Amino acid sequence: MGKCLCVAGLALLASACATPAPDTVACTILQQSGRCAAVPVHDDAHEDEARRQVAAPEGFGYLYVARPYAQQRSVKARVYLDGALVAELGPQSFARLKLRPGLHAVEVAADGVAAARATVDMKAEAYLEYRLAERFFATQSGMSEVDRARAAALLPRLDLVVSRQE
Repeated sequence: MGKCLCVAGLALLASACATPAPDTVACTILQQSGRCAAVPVHDDAHEDEARRQVAAPEGFGYLYVARPYAQQRSVKARVYLDGALVAELGPQSFARLKLRPGLHAVEVAADGVAAARATVDMKAEAYLEYRLAERFFATQSGMSEVDRARAAALLPRLDLVVSRQE
């Protein structure tokens, strides 16, 4: 009886370890297969337009928020604009948000990590780069404004996520 329970326990443990975490998808980053946070992404046509940094319609500007690295790959980063949730970023993804001109508060938060905040003075376009840095015993977040050239270098390798504005 004891051996039967031991075998059943090992089978249960093996199946639990083999079950992927909820809300993740298979991904390959730097030639390593793993599981990444699942976030809805756009089709290629929308993605190509965003990567080309096409100008926003008159009276609006585009804010690009990029998460270009793979740290904390199983964790979604939630993007808040003026206090409202507008997008979720997975590793190696970006959001393009259409905003009216003026000052806007941007916050990016991930579970177990302090939120990163920035204020953007929207004119025609603005670019933010969000980073998670893994240290020995903690993960730190950071966000900085980057120029158009840096954004142009980042965007081609990132996936465009679906925002809640659409």
